Amino acid sequence: MTATSPSDKPFDPAEPIPFADFAKAGLANGSMLSETAKLNAQMSSTLQNIGREWSAFVGLRLREELQLFQAIHGCRSLGDLQQAYARFWQNAFTQYGEETQRMLRIAQGAAEEAADVAKESGEAAAAASREAA
Repeated sequence: MTATSPSDKPFDPAEPIPFADFAKAGLANGSMLSETAKLNAQMSSTLQNIGREWSAFVGLRLREELQLFQAIHGCRSLGDLQQAYARFWQNAFTQYGEETQRMLRIAQGAAEEAADVAKESGEAAAAASREAA
């Protein structure tokens, strides 16, 4: 005689089905996708802001280099040439420092927004799990 295993029992509709509640799982997945979409939209906006800022800065620096060539062309003495280069490098260091600060502000704002989205997502997930229980 062979022993019967639990899988050999016929299906009894009165017994609960030992599977997860797919409706609750679907709601959780929908919530997670919604929050992921919010985060992706925020990141896309941040990347657009960074791209716009960097493009404007590169344009500014290219204009500065054009002005340097024009200043060099107009130099009549070694002192004029030294002043043109000194002005160029002083402006470059100042502008790169300012640009670094602007980029850091954009990144800090993005990190704060991402933290807010993550906090809201956590709160929404906690509320959904409380409702599911």
